[in-house]
Amino acid sequence: MDDGEINSALDRAERALQRIERALAAQQPAAGRDDELRAKVREVVEELDELIREAAA
Repeated sequence: MDDGEINSALDRAERALQRIERALAAQQPAAGRDDELRAKVREVVEELDELIREAAA
């Protein structure tokens, strides 16, 4: 492999890493939405538990 091929391969690897980093950065908000959804579900389940306890009393 000559220097040109090595440099080309390194450039491709660097671009691939940049694409991966962008893809991961784009997923971050999705993770935040998942956490928000989990919190809302948790609240609703707590409310349902309370309603069930009240109905059973």
